[in-house]
Amino acid sequence: MMHMEHRLVQTQRQQLILTQKMQQALHILQLNGVELEQFVQQELETNPFLEQKQDKNEPDPVPEAAPVTGNEDVFDEPFDLDAHADKWDIRHKEGRDLSHNTDLHARRQFYEDSITQETSLRAHLLTQLSLTTETEHDYLIGERIIIGDIDPRGYFTGDEAEIAQELSVPESDVERILHKIQHFEPTGVGAHDVVECLLLQIQAEYPDNTQLVELVSVHLDDLKNRQIPKIAKAMKISSDDVENLKKLLSTLNPWPGHEFASGPPLYIAAEVVVEKVDGEYLVRLANERLPELNINKEYHSMVKQADLNKNDKDYVRGKIEAAKWLQRNIEQRQQTILKVSQAIVNIQKGFMDKGVELMEPLTLQVIADEIGVHESTVARTTRGKYIQTPQGLFELKYFFSSGVSTDSGDNRSSKSVQARIRKIIEKEDPYKPLSDQKIADLLKKEGTHVARRTVTKYREALNIPATTKRKKFK
Repeated sequence: MMHMEHRLVQTQRQQLILTQKMQQALHILQLNGVELEQFVQQELETNPFLEQKQDKNEPDPVPEAAPVTGNEDVFDEPFDLDAHADKWDIRHKEGRDLSHNTDLHARRQFYEDSITQETSLRAHLLTQLSLTTETEHDYLIGERIIIGDIDPRGYFTGDEAEIAQELSVPESDVERILHKIQHFEPTGVGAHDVVECLLLQIQAEYPDNTQLVELVSVHLDDLKNRQIPKIAKAMKISSDDVENLKKLLSTLNPWPGHEFASGPPLYIAAEVVVEKVDGEYLVRLANERLPELNINKEYHSMVKQADLNKNDKDYVRGKIEAAKWLQRNIEQRQQTILKVSQAIVNIQKGFMDKGVELMEPLTLQVIADEIGVHESTVARTTRGKYIQTPQGLFELKYFFSSGVSTDSGDNRSSKSVQARIRKIIEKEDPYKPLSDQKIADLLKKEGTHVARRTVTKYREALNIPATTKRKKFK
C-alpha cells in the first residue's frame, strides 16, 4: 500500500540571478563603439536628468558632492542608490532652458515622445524578448543569442553548446530560448538555415499545407534548378501543382532580417589603439566620440525643492539612479576593454612585431585568468570590438585560435599555420599546384604536424580553391 506524506526536502540548484543594473552592464559590454553611441543617445533622449557635457576640456564650476551614503537624497527621506554608489557627478551646463513645460508629468511625456531612432533588428527582437521572458535567467540567454549570433539576414549563426558553456547554463535552456525567439517577428527569424527559415514561415502562414512543407524540406535544391518534372514525379503531383506551390513559396521571405537593413550603415572603427612606448606595446582607448555624461544640476535642484507626489518621487529616483548606473557601466566597459586588450597584446607581441605567422595560440580562458574575470566576460568584450595594431585593424576575437603541435613541443597558432599555407600556395608552380597532402608534408618537414584534412579545412577557410581549380594550362 502506498503511503503519501508531506516532507521538507532541501535541494541545491544553480541559477543566474541578475539585477536590471547587471543586465545593462552586460548589454553595454557587448555593444561596439557605434552601437554604444546610439544607445547613449537614446538614454539622453529618454532621461531628463541625464545630459551631455559639450566640451570635455571645460572646467567644472561646481565641485563634486560627497559620496552618497544612503541618507542623502534629492528628497528629505532615505534614498539608497547602492552600497557601492560613486560620487554624484553633478555639473553645471550653461544655457539650459528650464522654462519649457515646468510640469513634471509633461516633461516626462516630452522626453518619452522624443525618441526618433529607427528600430534595428536587434532592438526589435530585444523588445519582444523583454515582453515574453519571465526570468532574468531567460532574458540573459536570449540577449546573448540576439546580440551575439543573429546575423543581418535574421539567421542564428552560433552554436547552442558553446553559448551554454559560455553562460554556464544547460544547453537545453539555450535551445528553449532559441525556440522562443524563432516565434518572434519577423517570422522565420532565428533559423539555422534557409530551409528552417521557410518552414517556420510555412508553420505560421500555411500550417495545413503538407505539400509545401515537403517541397521545402526535400526538393528545394531541385526547385532552384527548375527541375519541375522531377519534383512532380517524386511528390506524385502534376507540374502545375508544383508551379502553384512555387507561387505560394514566393510569398515567403528567405531573409527576414533584411526588412530592418534600411537603417544607417555601421562603420568599423577601432575601440583601442596599440602604441609602442620604450619598446613595450601599450593600448589606449580610441573612441573619443563617446559623449561625457553628467547629471543635470538644474533638474536636480528643481525636484529637490518641488512638492511632488509619491509617483513623481519614484520617477525621479528611478531616472537619477539610471543615470548614475549608466555612467558606472560605461566606465566599467571601457576599463574592461582596456584590460582585455592589453592582456591580448602582451601575449601576441610576436604578431605585433612580425604579423600573423608569429601569432600565439590563445583561448578566452587564458585572458580571463590573466585579468581575473569570467570567460564569458572576455567573450562579450572581444565580440565586435576592433583594435588598431601595427599590422592593421583586427577584431579582438581574431587573436584567439587553437594550437597545432610542433617538433619543439610547443603549440603553434592555427592562424599562423593558415598564413603559412597561404604563402606556400602563393609560391607554388601554378602549372603543378600542390595537393593538400603535399602541403601537409611540407609543414611536417618544417616541424608543424597537421593532417591532410586539416590543411583542407584551413585552405577552405582562406577561400583558396582546390588543386584542380588552381591549375593553369600552357
